[in-house]
Amino acid sequence: MKYHAFVLAFTLSCFVAVAQPNSDNSQYVSYKVQQGETVFSISKAFNVSQDELIAANPSLKAGLRTGQMLQIPAGANSQQEEQPSFLTYKVKRGNTLHYIAMRFGVTVEDILKYNPDAKKGISKGDVLRIPDKDDLARIKAQTKVVAPTVVEPTTTKHIVKPGETLYGISRQYEVAISDILSLNPEAGKGLGVGMVLQIPALQTQAQQPVQPVVDPNQAFDPGSFFVHLVESGETFWSLERKYNTTRQELEAYNPVLVEGLKTGLRIRIPYKSVPNFEVVPDNDSAFDKHTVVRGETVYGLAKRYNVSIAELKKVNPVLDYRGLVEGETVLIPKEDQKFVSSTPENPSTESYDDNSEEDNFRYSLEFSSEDMPAVCQPNPAARFEEYNVALLLPLYLPANDTINRVKVLPDPQSPDYEQQKQMMADSFAIREDRMIYARSESFLQFYEGVLVAVDSLKKAGMNVKLHVFDTNQSAAQVQTILYKPEFRNIDLIIGPVFPELQGPVAEYARMKGIPMVSPLSSSGNLEETNPYYFKINPSKEYLIQKTAAYIADEYFDKNLIVLSMGNYQNLPEAQLVNLTREKFFFSPYREQSKQVLFHEYNLQQEGALGLTRILSKDQENVFIIPSETEAQVSVAVTNLNAAAENYPVTLIGLSSFQRFKSIQTEYYHHVHMNTLSPYYVDYKAPAVNDFIRKFRRNFADEPNQFSFQGYDVGFYFMSALFNYGKDFIGCLPYHRVKLTQGEFYFEKVNRTGGYMNEGLFILNYEPDYTIRLKGTTGKSLYQYSETN
Repeated sequence: MKYHAFVLAFTLSCFVAVAQPNSDNSQYVSYKVQQGETVFSISKAFNVSQDELIAANPSLKAGLRTGQMLQIPAGANSQQEEQPSFLTYKVKRGNTLHYIAMRFGVTVEDILKYNPDAKKGISKGDVLRIPDKDDLARIKAQTKVVAPTVVEPTTTKHIVKPGETLYGISRQYEVAISDILSLNPEAGKGLGVGMVLQIPALQTQAQQPVQPVVDPNQAFDPGSFFVHLVESGETFWSLERKYNTTRQELEAYNPVLVEGLKTGLRIRIPYKSVPNFEVVPDNDSAFDKHTVVRGETVYGLAKRYNVSIAELKKVNPVLDYRGLVEGETVLIPKEDQKFVSSTPENPSTESYDDNSEEDNFRYSLEFSSEDMPAVCQPNPAARFEEYNVALLLPLYLPANDTINRVKVLPDPQSPDYEQQKQMMADSFAIREDRMIYARSESFLQFYEGVLVAVDSLKKAGMNVKLHVFDTNQSAAQVQTILYKPEFRNIDLIIGPVFPELQGPVAEYARMKGIPMVSPLSSSGNLEETNPYYFKINPSKEYLIQKTAAYIADEYFDKNLIVLSMGNYQNLPEAQLVNLTREKFFFSPYREQSKQVLFHEYNLQQEGALGLTRILSKDQENVFIIPSETEAQVSVAVTNLNAAAENYPVTLIGLSSFQRFKSIQTEYYHHVHMNTLSPYYVDYKAPAVNDFIRKFRRNFADEPNQFSFQGYDVGFYFMSALFNYGKDFIGCLPYHRVKLTQGEFYFEKVNRTGGYMNEGLFILNYEPDYTIRLKGTTGKSLYQYSETN
């Protein structure tokens, strides 16, 4: 007993940092240096400069030592707050600030406050000063807090000139159309020349009022905010967009953000920023309704009703932003209605059912007419306009002409053979059975899909002219196209396909204010700087982020295994592992799930036999393969297929896995592969059957993935022109149309850039060799009912 008391006393005495008055000199206080401290951290703690500290302690020029007594200028100390007692912690491999904070019962902000160097990041071996949580709580309770102030917005006047539109004015002042309409409701009925608009003024750095100092642990009204855990890859812009707030407001609620946004921080988000959803089932019998009582959690409801957290969030979108609120009603999908649709792996050409019913798993997010700006109501006048659309594709027309030419030769038996041969030297005929240049085929299919969209819209009354240009995968050809007379009056540009050819066209589109669509490639980054650029295929980084979020929601309480084929740390797929680990360990549902099972297994080094030691027969074993090399993925999937004979196995695959030809498709079904993909064709959907019927009728052929994509891209953007006119960009959040293989939900990538599609399908390869659609992600906040 004495030994334990001695150890406790010794431990406490080692970790207490004392700042005592120096009786020999009333202008200074004495301070004993603690392990891990630096001159910089001490100067910050006592609000003195490093030069002042060194001037008072010349010995610092030789270095700082643990236990060294320093003289701190007393003038600075008068401004210093009371210091808590500390203990030290040596950072271990894989530690994050959030993990350390949770372990010691403090916040990330507390650690950063007393370890300023940690703001640059922490590494294995670093020594941190951790404030004692009880001592810190006592000091904070004595600290006077100041509530954040609301800053009244300032405005500027704008006089409408001939030809100006709300969208153009919103771009000029870099404000949202909805913000302009909130101050000028009459503008929603149309703009008149000379009309005076009040425009919300962007505050410059000089204009912004100084925010009052707010204690990071201020006791805000719990009903005024909820907590968000900052994840890797998040930015101020993404938080502002997601929660409809401003950086200034975030910093007012979270003063630590003045130092920057750090992964692992728990920050306050004002509740007023959460969208106000009204969810109305199209099929009421497909759902149960649950009234939330105090203490209930999303995790608890999912377990109680045997549904996934992802399914609860899908039909209750507000749960993507916050937890449950006592008294609210939550929709619970019934067991037999949870799945959206199921389609065969390889449907035959005769399997399309034109009279198939829509599945019952349907819901709508309704919003009142006031929520939609007047300019985004369908515009009858726009339907009488003529629209010009440019389609730039690598059709390789010269190559197609060449391969279909057949040299014409005279009859060798002719008496004047030599004379005829000389006369016919440059003669040729066209093949009767015309061939298509191989590199053209996919893009011709895309073109045919666009033609079906044009035909459908023309029959609906749209006056549209499609101008098709062959880029021939040539930069010189693209430059020539831009100078063609017919390009001067273009309202929408689709293409070029290849990012390396898009630069000149994107710059032309930016200068002229013309929406430009990148229809196929996920490469390139023109959306970062061009506000008129639309990328259809999401970037690889976005796919990885969403896949990690899906794993965290769906499998946080399972046995998660990273199955590597060697060193993957320098591969892009390493980010999937890092994000998944971060979300897995710090899942908001983790408190109710006591086991944390996360393993990394190197199949190349350790072999297949050792894998069984980390597999569970009673719990689902969820695998990630951090590779996009077909040979490596093939080896890994083959071994998982064997393991699935004796263990419950689920593979979370990247969308690229679906393109690997060397992997037998039945393996994906056997290991229950889940993947997030931008594409999915539901052959039971009426819109898909209607397109297939039209495609067959017009081209006597079966559509492929490029055909579906051509239709979707063409129909989506041209119907936006038709409904809202040439300034349709601001209305895309309200634009919902039925497509064949895509879900288009565009979000700005940054404050001044363009847009990327965030619509993804969650697909599950079933043991019965069907691919089941589990849901979608990335949906816009504003949606019409599926039955409208």
